Amino acid sequence: MKRAKLLHLGGVELQRIFRSLPDHDKTPLVTLQPKVYDLAIELLDSYFQAGRQDVIERRKLRKLKQEHNEKFSHFVIRLRQQVLNCGFEKYSVEVGEILKEIYLIDVVVENCRSDELRKAILKKDQTLREIEEIAATIENTDQQLKDLKESDFSSNTQVYGIGSARRITHKTKKFPISNGRDRSQRFGNTLKRTRGSFGQKNEKLACYSCGQEGHFSKSPECPAKGRTCRRCRGLDHFEAMCRKRDHNSVAGEKTKERRVYEVEHIPVSKKLCDEEQESNSEGSTKVYYAFYGGNESNILDCTVGGVPMEVLIDSGADANLIRIETWEMLKNEKVQVMKSTKGCSRVLKGYGSDKPLSVVGTFEAEVSIGGKVVVAEFFVVRDGQKDILGDLTAKTLGVLKVGIDINNVATELKPFSKIKDTKAQIRIIPGARPVFQPLRRIPIPMEEAVNNKLEQLLKRDIIEVKQGPATWVSPLVIVGKASGEPRICLDLRRVNEAVVREHFPMPVVDQYLARLGKGKMWSKLDIREAFHQVELEEDSRDITTFITNRGLFRFKRLPFGLVTAPEIFQRIMEEMLSGCEGTYWYLDDVIIEGETKEIHDRNLNKVDLY
Repeated sequence: MKRAKLLHLGGVELQRIFRSLPDHDKTPLVTLQPKVYDLAIELLDSYFQAGRQDVIERRKLRKLKQEHNEKFSHFVIRLRQQVLNCGFEKYSVEVGEILKEIYLIDVVVENCRSDELRKAILKKDQTLREIEEIAATIENTDQQLKDLKESDFSSNTQVYGIGSARRITHKTKKFPISNGRDRSQRFGNTLKRTRGSFGQKNEKLACYSCGQEGHFSKSPECPAKGRTCRRCRGLDHFEAMCRKRDHNSVAGEKTKERRVYEVEHIPVSKKLCDEEQESNSEGSTKVYYAFYGGNESNILDCTVGGVPMEVLIDSGADANLIRIETWEMLKNEKVQVMKSTKGCSRVLKGYGSDKPLSVVGTFEAEVSIGGKVVVAEFFVVRDGQKDILGDLTAKTLGVLKVGIDINNVATELKPFSKIKDTKAQIRIIPGARPVFQPLRRIPIPMEEAVNNKLEQLLKRDIIEVKQGPATWVSPLVIVGKASGEPRICLDLRRVNEAVVREHFPMPVVDQYLARLGKGKMWSKLDIREAFHQVELEEDSRDITTFITNRGLFRFKRLPFGLVTAPEIFQRIMEEMLSGCEGTYWYLDDVIIEGETKEIHDRNLNKVDLY
């Protein structure tokens, strides 16, 4: 009934449109079921609502520009929100993410405000994350330079003494306003004329609020203190000393009476500067500097007082800083501190800023990174950006090193380790027809990283150049790691169709959960690049041949993506660790437990022998 009423009120044109829609007659025109009306609404909405055009959304993305006072991070957030509407989700996950980043970088290059950032991007190919770090550094540097210029301006202010007021009468002359130099010259000429007319300058300076000598305008004995000027209705000066312009003067009068002051430049003496520095430093101690420039690459996981957290390693910071929000989190997690105090007598400042940081308090606790533990003092500050581990603590923990041999890195890569006396064999279904798949082009910005990765795999004896004719050939697949490096993988779906699986029983997680729990101490081992530690038989390597823009290669080790690779590796781990007590493994993850420390260490050392 509701649908019939809707069509009746909509008119003949709406009825004609509704009858032309597909699936409009699946249900009778009049019925008591409410879903009939809902179906009609959905059909009409789909007809009248405008469809989203990916071309238009991409055009909107290219039109986005960074506003005048907008931070680069806010600009990138707007770009990321718009790129979600550009239709990249119809591609695969890897290709979609690559296309999004390429579009975002192009828009940043064209529409960002900073020419310095644009030059840095055009020098060499950068990822979007690297561009954000460069932009954050540039913005912080610009802000520091601005603060330094303001501080230099305030420190170069000069002191002027103002003499008593004298009245002179001269013809009004209009000066054209051109620039600051002309105005300063005219001002200097006026001073010369004043001195020539009235003789030498006054040795005693008069108050410019009341006109009397012997005191200044801010002195409490000034008779004009608290008085109201009858000319401008201002406070603390007499009408005779008022410096406001006379609005009642006639614009066309030939002569005018003006008040001219003799201005004497009084340089600030070195003695005054020394006294000011002594007064400012009285009762203060060393100034500690801390600075965060938006760099996210030096963030490490650590433990403070038994609570895990993230800190930024800053070699330019003299102190360890904890935000007040982090301090509240540590207290909720029952952090273990050795000593804590409220407030602080030390002064903490950021580089380029004269304003001290607001320190709530300090505390001492154990800090551990990578098994090394030290006791450090932390300062809890308000309005902090990051939790910072300072220079001294970072060097003590060994996470920050300074020296001439830090960058001496060995360029020669050694062959990757492999399991001794073990080789894997890949069997093919008899009569299977080999498949040669064409080359898949990789994005140009990733070519250099992929070529470097291939060189590393060659030097580490993981792959080798394919010699002679090829049967099975698979395309290359690039998967990004969390560190940003590319992982070389193969699309072995056609190969997996012809591989004979071993069907080795894989463990179930429930079995592990049932076995664990007896011990009181556990250790977890993770095998590095586990599959690559298993060498392939010579006759099993051709099936792993893959094609790149540099030619054909094949794996000498067990590759990722092979359907039988997990079963082969689990079988090898079973053969190696089956005699180890308190040891459980699932592929490359190994857990060792023990009821006491001695039993745990004995089980761990036994696994280490393999």
